[in-house]
Amino acid sequence: MKILCDRTALQEAVNVVSSVVPVKTTKPILMNLLLRADGDGITLFATDLEMAAKVQLDSVKVTRKGSVLLPARESSALLRELSDPTVTLESTDQRCRIESGGGSFVLLGEDPQQFPDEAVVKSGKRLEIAAGSMLRMIQETVFAAAREETRYAINGVLLDAAAGCVRMVATDGRRLAISYENVEAQDEFKVVVPLRALNTLVRALGDGSKEMLRIDVGDKQIVFHIGKVQLVSQLLETRFPDYEGVLPKSADTTVEIQKSVLESALRRAAILCSAEMRMVRFEVGEQALRMTAESSTRGRADVVIDAVVKGAGGSINFNPDYILEALRVCQLDTIRLDMSDDSMPAKFTLGESFTYVVMPISGA
Repeated sequence: MKILCDRTALQEAVNVVSSVVPVKTTKPILMNLLLRADGDGITLFATDLEMAAKVQLDSVKVTRKGSVLLPARESSALLRELSDPTVTLESTDQRCRIESGGGSFVLLGEDPQQFPDEAVVKSGKRLEIAAGSMLRMIQETVFAAAREETRYAINGVLLDAAAGCVRMVATDGRRLAISYENVEAQDEFKVVVPLRALNTLVRALGDGSKEMLRIDVGDKQIVFHIGKVQLVSQLLETRFPDYEGVLPKSADTTVEIQKSVLESALRRAAILCSAEMRMVRFEVGEQALRMTAESSTRGRADVVIDAVVKGAGGSINFNPDYILEALRVCQLDTIRLDMSDDSMPAKFTLGESFTYVVMPISGA
């Protein structure tokens, strides 16, 4: 095999497929990526047997067809350090020589014939959505998903398509993030997508993409197609909690606050949270929100900011980290908080289609 390729395009493709390569595995061959060259260009493929990524590049000059396995980590690192606009790859006998900008490097691979084949997914349902919308929905939900291995049931994000609307929902049992987009879709489905698959998809979507993303859902797998990129992932075979039942139906108090003002004030208050319990007390009064935090060994914080308050007012305790994480992906200048008391979940409206529910710290 021998090819001449744009280095930046190759580096971006290698970064996408390398994101599914396992860091540790009992099958060392999976720590490689497969590069296949034919008359139409090249295809890069990698898998850990639960996820697989494939990228096609056609802006490539193929002098000799063939295939080679490349060590993923070293290939990615090398392409990142090269500075010449083009790179030449030539392989013989499981060795690949990379030449660029006067430098020559040899990577040792394994037999491409021993690498796992691409999985064939029988699609049952299909959804098409703007890539930019999908990126926004992922960013507005993944941070709220459970990270603990023991919480398998919610160690993923629900993708719920029904009645011309697609929702993404994530929860760790203490908070819940919901983002949605109206789409022209006929198929309906509810599946739980692993966090790792969505984080890999973010790499392929890119900021400001105008392309459409096609999603094919099978019985146990999901496939994302965008441009020349295809990502396949196993679905989590679990029952996601009833998220609609968690949403507060009413509130005693509504507070509207400037996002930037709240974020800055909350960061300052959180500095003096107790090490044993991350907690900031929100006290809603007449057109003001007071935030207090106290530590027996560090001191006390007391911050007051202006707010538009409707209703009875009151106090409620939050983990400040939960609020700050959501504010980082909030696109509104003014956010809204609907609350009752410290025994009921509070609802933050952080976007036209972004709702965030947080359980307060009660009895503190």
